[in-house]
Amino acid sequence: MKTQGLDVFYDGDFEQFLAEDHDATTLKKDIDDALGTYCGMFHGPFFNIEDTSINVSDEELYRWVSWCIFYGRSKDEYPLANQ
Repeated sequence: MKTQGLDVFYDGDFEQFLAEDHDATTLKKDIDDALGTYCGMFHGPFFNIEDTSINVSDEELYRWVSWCIFYGRSKDEYPLANQ
C-alpha cells in the first residue's frame, strides 16, 4: 500500500496489519468497515458532521482509521492529525 508521505512513523506490525486487512479493489468497503469498527470502539463517530476541515484521500483515511483501531487510540492521537 502506498503511504503517500505518511511514513513519518513505521511499525512493522501495523504495516502487516494493513497488508492483511486491505485490498486496493475493496477500499470503499474496507473504509466503511473500519469506520464502523471505530464507532464501536470509541462509542462515537470518526467524523463530526459539522467539521469540514478533514481533507484526506481514501487511502490516507483508511490508514488513519486503521491506525486508531490497531493501537486503540482516538483519531486526535494520530501522529498526522494536525496536518
